[in-house]
Amino acid sequence: MPMCGREMIVELLNSYYGSTSLLNYSESEDEIQFQLPAPITDRQTASFRSQATVLNELAISHRLSLLLGRTKFGLPEDFSFAITSLESFVQSIDAVDGYDLSLHFEVLAKRRDVITGLKSNLVTKYGVESRTTTTSFNVLPPALTNFVRRQRGFMDFSEVKIGGDKSHLENVADNQFRYYPSEEDRLSDGKRVDHVPALTLIDIALWIDNKGAAYSRVSAEFLNYTDPRLTLEIERKDQNAVEFLQNGKSVAVVHL
Repeated sequence: MPMCGREMIVELLNSYYGSTSLLNYSESEDEIQFQLPAPITDRQTASFRSQATVLNELAISHRLSLLLGRTKFGLPEDFSFAITSLESFVQSIDAVDGYDLSLHFEVLAKRRDVITGLKSNLVTKYGVESRTTTTSFNVLPPALTNFVRRQRGFMDFSEVKIGGDKSHLENVADNQFRYYPSEEDRLSDGKRVDHVPALTLIDIALWIDNKGAAYSRVSAEFLNYTDPRLTLEIERKDQNAVEFLQNGKSVAVVHL
């Protein structure tokens, strides 16, 4: 299995998180560990509407999982990663110096020796807290991705602008909302994608929940494709769950 190497980690950090010092680094076949002097902020957080700090950790986990997962397993850029589930939780630990990161990978499924399912587990430690973020992905080859886009009539997704420039949320009943997506809801690092990204759905759920910045645990299941061209029906099922539906079918559930 290819190694990412210290130089690649330094280049990645400089490209996405600005200049930062890499204090320690080690790598095995399925795990990468390194230490930074202080926490980093992912640029995706600038587009999130809620103030929940967990979103930064989710964004870091997502970025590192895709970039380093592709390298570790030799997956080309035209292979798509679709999040099927994630969980992130905080634990108290003895105080540590610096900002420690450990990213572990597990292959979940293969078809004809090609990876079709991958799990990443990112543990970050800073001060007296440790956050573990576990994410499962379906890995789709380009032929399958293009077939699905043709079925949805969305092959031209990168050229087509949808809706207005701003999304709109309506409160239609107690704990029931209607959400009209816009261009901002299908951008990933400023690029158009053919779906509403998982982190965007979590951000919307946290925004609706409106409990402030601190969430010790967040988990989510992504059950079906979320079409940015269609309205989202949103139900707050109880104090701890927000469900997203399209055409009467559940597409995602976020547990808070």
